[in-house]
Parts: sequence; structure tokens; C-alpha cells
Amino acid sequence: MKTMIKIKQNKFKNIFFWLVIMVILLILAFMFKMINQAINGTSEWKEIFESQVNLVNRTDHSWFANGKITSSFFTGPIGSKSFSEFNLLYSVNGGYIFLLPIFWDLLFNWVLIVGIAFILGFIIYEFFKDNKILKIKSISKQQDEIKKSNNVNGKARKINSKKDSKISEVSATMFISKMEEKYEKELNEDQIEFKKDKKLSISERSKIDGSDKISEKRYELQKYSNKLRSVAIEKNLSKKLQEVNLRDLTKRELITYMKNVKNEITN
Repeated sequence: MKTMIKIKQNKFKNIFFWLVIMVILLILAFMFKMINQAINGTSEWKEIFESQVNLVNRTDHSWFANGKITSSFFTGPIGSKSFSEFNLLYSVNGGYIFLLPIFWDLLFNWVLIVGIAFILGFIIYEFFKDNKILKIKSISKQQDEIKKSNNVNGKARKINSKKDSKISEVSATMFISKMEEKYEKELNEDQIEFKKDKKLSISERSKIDGSDKISEKRYELQKYSNKLRSVAIEKNLSKKLQEVNLRDLTKRELITYMKNVKNEITN
């Protein structure tokens, strides 16, 4: 027994879309970090950083390249500490100054972290959402199950055919007697001839000859009619009763046929 995960095709499109968004986010973040270095990586800012006790040992001097882009743009003006430096207001020459180089680098870093975390979470959710775990059986097992199913269906058909064959002449005769009694009024009505118009279907003829008033199912009537036709063949009754096509008869015509067979047997 093999197990596999069935994934909807549109999932791959959604996952690919968010991967593209993540790449775009990375590119934009790096671009803004480069712009931050190009604008704020000046010697003036370098002097301010070096004048602060808390920053002097953490300052990345290569980041302050006076407008040039160096590999230090990736880490920031104080290296990896740029991710966690939230104290941005420092006292300089009796006043206070807001450290823009660190602020912009900090902002871009956290936008990148939050954005990537969100995208990865969505991709994981999209991958496992509504997936169906299917158990794939070997071909031989599938063939065995098909054979078993066919055998069961074959046995059921044989049982049904045996039940039909158990209908005796007596039960068929009793059935038609019951039908004659039940539908005496309908059967006594004038029989309509359809020879002039042979194009009428069984359903059309049924509406005309009153078959729609007969509550018994058609297959039940034909079941007993089949038995009586077999009796007609065995007893060599009239050719008309032997060669009739029961499938072309309406409900009323089936009852009339069975009545005629019964009458010919008793006579």
C-alpha cells in the first residue's frame, strides 16, 4: 500500500506567486539599504558615531564610504547590531540628534524579517491546506477487487434470474385472474386499434388505451407475461401468442395478452 499527497494544481501557482513576492521584497530591501549607505554613509555621520561611547566600538567604518556602495550595506552602520539597536536619540554638542543611518537600516531589516516570515508561513499553510492523502493500491490488488466485484454482481444476476424462473404457471394464472378482477372496468372498454398509425410509441399508446390508470409496474406485468408466453410455446398454443413481442405492449395490452393465454389454456 503506497501513500501519496494529492495537491491541487492552483496551489503551485499560489506558492510560486509568493516566492516571487519574497524575491522582490529582498531586492527592494537591499536597494533601500544601498540608498541609505549612499546618502548617510558620510564622514560627518562617522564622526558622530565615533563620538558616542556606546557606538564607537560597534561602528563599521567601511560603511561610511562617503557615497560609495560597499559590501557593508548588507549589515548596516553598526554591523549585525543594527537589527536590535532601538536607542536612536543621542546627545551631541549640548543637543540631541536622531541617528537616521541606524533608523533606516533598522526599519528595512524588520520589514524584511516580518515580510519573509509572513510569506513563508503562507507558503507552508498553502502547501498543506486541503490536501488529500490517498492510499494507492498495487495494480494486482485493484484487479483482484474488480474480479471480486464482478463475481458478486454475477451471483446477484444469477439469483435474480433464478427467482424469475421460479414463477410457476399457477402463480402466473392467479396473477392474471387478480388483474382481470382489479381492472375489469378498464378491460371491458373497447379495445383501441393502432394499426392505422404505427408510429405511436408505447407511452403515447398508454395514454390512449388507459394503461396509465394501471398501478402495477410494467416490469412486473412483463415478468408474468414472459412466463405465460413460455407456457404458450410449451403447449403449442396459437402462433400469435407465441411470437408476440412483449416489449412493444402497453400495460393494458400485457394484461390482455395474459388473459388470452389463460383463456386458451383453459379451453
